[in-house]
Amino acid sequence: MGITFLLRKEGLENIKKLDTMQINKIASNISEKLCNALPNLNLSQSDLFMQISRLNMYTAKMQENCTSAKYVYGNNSIYFNENLNLDKMDVPAIHECIHYLQETKDLKGKLVKLGLYDLNTQIGLAINEAATQLVASKIQSSEKENVTYYGLSFLTESPEYYPIECALINQMLFFTGDEALYFSTLYGQSTFENSFSNACSKEIYTEIATSFDKLLNLETDLAILSQKLETEDISSKVKLLHTQIENQKKQITNIAIKTQNKIFSSCFRKRLSGLTTLEEIKSFESQLNEYKKLLINSNNNASYNKFCNKILIDINAKKGQILKYGRVLEISQAYNTSLPIVSANNKISKLQTLFKSIREFIFGTQY
Repeated sequence: MGITFLLRKEGLENIKKLDTMQINKIASNISEKLCNALPNLNLSQSDLFMQISRLNMYTAKMQENCTSAKYVYGNNSIYFNENLNLDKMDVPAIHECIHYLQETKDLKGKLVKLGLYDLNTQIGLAINEAATQLVASKIQSSEKENVTYYGLSFLTESPEYYPIECALINQMLFFTGDEALYFSTLYGQSTFENSFSNACSKEIYTEIATSFDKLLNLETDLAILSQKLETEDISSKVKLLHTQIENQKKQITNIAIKTQNKIFSSCFRKRLSGLTTLEEIKSFESQLNEYKKLLINSNNNASYNKFCNKILIDINAKKGQILKYGRVLEISQAYNTSLPIVSANNKISKLQTLFKSIREFIFGTQY
């Protein structure tokens, strides 16, 4: 594919190259903001400046529905909207600059990874877009807003771009912290994936990443259908488009809620299994309440309340075990040691009964 055709396909016209002074100013601005926003990553501002200053930068006339910038992988260049104030980079422009920093190529120069997106498996495109948006929003100190999409209400620092995906990632960060995500997003490492997998499992992470991709595909299709609706004047086709649009919205809602349920049920269950003291349980109960702030809410969805009601039963059971026998971890570890199973009168010993009840408690009940 020729570069001219590629740029035309991206809707870019009237292209003008920025001079070295402008490029250096942008590189200095972004590298400084990255280092200030992510101090715990110990980023090198000089290295970032050198890397960003090598990026080909242009201004261009863009279509009305385009963002303020577009990074084109085909020629490793970034195009800023000709109407953008380059002295005041907005979140979408920084987002596109981060895409350039994310690139990982093989020895032949082929792009193999982009932040959290593995091009070999084709999994992680959407979760990487949302993660990149969160990093860009953090750099710009964006405040969270209450938004409603498709009957879903939630808080997000990115109300216009990937809002649902960003809200879901914030739920994942509740169990991992944010540094692992920022590091993986910038450098294409598996730190965040490993951290979240430790909070639940590798299989769950893959399921969630795949759900993100489904959400992004549905949102893309929805945008296309909405554009068709704006220009369609045949009543039968308008009716069909309305039906298709409503179907897309329902699918987005269902996947978002199912993904949310998967995150909190898997991670809280895993966390509960590791609690060994009353102090840890008290903290766990506070976390259940704190998590409510991150929820994507809908009028007909009571999944989280139902989950909390179920898990409180197990919490109370674990409290009883701890009060009666001490640290559950110590007892469960003792279960794996060599112990007599049958008493002298051929009845199950009290110790075996204890171990059996604890094992059933820890491994038996699932949400």
